[in-house]
Amino acid sequence: MKRLVINEPGLFLRVRRGMIVVERRGEKILEVSPSNISQIVLLTRGATMSSAIFRLLARHKVDLVVYSGFGYPVARLVGSKSSGAIKLRKMQYEAQNEPLGVYLAKRFAWAKAVNQKAMLREAGKNKSDLRLSKELIDMSRRVSDLANAINNVIGSSTEAVRKEVMRLEAAAAEIYWQGFKLMLPEGVDFPGRRKRFEHPEDPINIMLNFCYGLLASEIWLAVDSSGLDPYAGFLHVDSPRRPALVMDILEEFRQPVVDRTVLRLASSFKDFSSIVEGRYLKREARFQVVKAFSERLSEVLTFSNRSLPLSSHIFLQPRRVAEFISGRSSDYAPFTLR
Repeated sequence: MKRLVINEPGLFLRVRRGMIVVERRGEKILEVSPSNISQIVLLTRGATMSSAIFRLLARHKVDLVVYSGFGYPVARLVGSKSSGAIKLRKMQYEAQNEPLGVYLAKRFAWAKAVNQKAMLREAGKNKSDLRLSKELIDMSRRVSDLANAINNVIGSSTEAVRKEVMRLEAAAAEIYWQGFKLMLPEGVDFPGRRKRFEHPEDPINIMLNFCYGLLASEIWLAVDSSGLDPYAGFLHVDSPRRPALVMDILEEFRQPVVDRTVLRLASSFKDFSSIVEGRYLKREARFQVVKAFSERLSEVLTFSNRSLPLSSHIFLQPRRVAEFISGRSSDYAPFTLR
């Protein structure tokens, strides 16, 4: 997926002869065909665009995603369409109170724990320090046990199992983030996992939260294209403020996409104090993070006997959920690194 990233205040986007033109103070700095990009990412408050841009993007099915300073998607432009997915959505709502929905809730949480285990185990095998290696591999086994426990939770509805599944997921996450700190380069500060609403000030948590926002947008677009309701989830509680199904599928891709990207970035930045300002990434650092995130999405991984870029696996997962809900598939395989 090719993205046009708008990250500089004062830029102006307009249309000229069917092309997207980016200008700075009246001077053209870029001209690109809408057929050559799939998404425009707006990371700054100070950019403007002509109304003709919106028509052009909708006509060519180019997504426009506006992000907050923390990397969370706050607005999206997608072309108008009729999905004809009323029957599928009715089945989705019904599944929330059926064993099928319970199975999906457990699969999303299980996949997250399995991917955490895989990251810990891989890091342990690659450490030359035998004590550190043993500690990480031991952590991976403990997380694996919790993944198995998630599979064994019993209940007749998502509401009945959610509390216990979330408890086990949180226990696995606590172990994983302890191990994540050991994966970081020596000297990199990481006080433990801090979510966006906890207002972290350390660069690692700021990058994690920023990239989780980018990932949420990617999955949201994939869910929209599948015909499913992004707000009706299985593992996460339905909420008008948060797309629960997007958050469900997000669990499968946290470690494969975001955590691995942030670990790579942690090794590439020379001076962490220079990439943040307050609780925000600085403009240049933001661009580097988006670039690294996009490069990770372009990497080819094999899953379900298909070797595809990660972005394609993300696009396919909501469709696999839809096939399972509608009975066109007898099982749902969440994306895992194992």
